[in-house]
Amino acid sequence: MNFAIKLLTSTRFAVAVIGLIILVSVVGTLYPGGDVVFGSPWFLALIGVLAVSAALCSLTRIVPLWRDLRRPQVEVSDHFMQALPYSVRLSGVTLTQVRDSLKGYAIRETMTESTTFLLAQKGRVGRFGPHIAHFGVLILLLGVAIGAAYGNANPYNNKIAVIPEGSSLQVDGFALRLDDFSLSYYNNGAVRDYTATVTVLDGNLVQTSNVTVNGPLTYKGLTFYLYGYGVTESGNAWVAFQIKSASGVSFVWVGAAITLVGIMLSLYVPHKRIWIKESGQSTQLGAISNKSSARFFREIEGVRAKLESRAHLDHM
Repeated sequence: MNFAIKLLTSTRFAVAVIGLIILVSVVGTLYPGGDVVFGSPWFLALIGVLAVSAALCSLTRIVPLWRDLRRPQVEVSDHFMQALPYSVRLSGVTLTQVRDSLKGYAIRETMTESTTFLLAQKGRVGRFGPHIAHFGVLILLLGVAIGAAYGNANPYNNKIAVIPEGSSLQVDGFALRLDDFSLSYYNNGAVRDYTATVTVLDGNLVQTSNVTVNGPLTYKGLTFYLYGYGVTESGNAWVAFQIKSASGVSFVWVGAAITLVGIMLSLYVPHKRIWIKESGQSTQLGAISNKSSARFFREIEGVRAKLESRAHLDHM
């Protein structure tokens, strides 16, 4: 059991599964008839394994992280302070002065008989970025699985339908009628765009829309893309539509958006921590950040310089 969890939470294992899914997707997309693999049980099994891996990665890490952030270590030893990437003793500066200079930080403070400890934190939400991204990936994979299981099972998926102007096509319980077709041109005579005016006929519902190259029509889980056009020998226009199943697409988009938010938090919201320890006449400051450390340390150095300069002026 422990071996299975260790394997499923391994980064190398996840990368290998992702690589295999990408390889299968490329083969299924490029080869004629290869799209049948997307609805196959073993492809769905790969998606499931990746989903379990992502879920376990978050679950095994988020609990200790939540515990650490909820109850952080405030009382620390001198050795801990000296081992931090940034550590300095402040001359003539009190803990109260340091605390007042830390704007925007969440502060915890404890006291013992002879020592006062303070922990200031900012950007804790950034630590949850990878887990938010994992959650987004799970939703995205759910969308892929829905699309693979139901989209490819739809008999109209990936079909090319040709509709003459004025005629209708019966599709999955409703009809799509081509009412009009028009072309727009550049000044040099080249075709700039073409538009098909179509009407959906579904019982008492009548819905007319313009379909363009970049503006497909989606109805009842099917999306109609302009694929081609032409004119018959009798001079009547026809339009070819490529039909794609939209099953699971909304989950894919939502998952992708959540994943992007998680990635942005991970990259651009560093978790900054500052410990201050005041004992007698001595005030010690230590700091660490999981990202952008150099910029953070320059910020802390600027605060230290201002505090010591002010303390020097106060004693003059």
